[in-house]
Amino acid sequence: MPHLTLQYTANLDGFDASAWLAAANQALIDSGHFDELAIKSRAVRLDHFRVGGTDAGRGFVHAQLKIMPGRSPELRQALGQAVLDALRHATPASTLHCQLCVEVEELAASTYTKAILEPGQPESTP
Repeated sequence: MPHLTLQYTANLDGFDASAWLAAANQALIDSGHFDELAIKSRAVRLDHFRVGGTDAGRGFVHAQLKIMPGRSPELRQALGQAVLDALRHATPASTLHCQLCVEVEELAASTYTKAILEPGQPESTP
């Protein structure tokens, strides 16, 4: 925990999703609120999208951070701002109108489950 999903439009020339994921993960590590090994992030390139009535000359990057409940609104805002700052630094200057968005959501603790498999650990059988 946490889970970070990045969606970005295919027309953002020079956008390096891998570098951004590294920067965002580091921002979450630096926050001191998450175990480094627990942070999971991924990026999804959007080939089909719209911003308003067209896709011409417009793009966006949307980050969704999902965390376990119990953190204050102020902390959730600070985490969102840290992710947005990482986005700002990783998004190259462009001739496009580009919107950067971050949303922080709480997972439902009652339905979130997790298992960790270590190398060499025998598989479990039902």
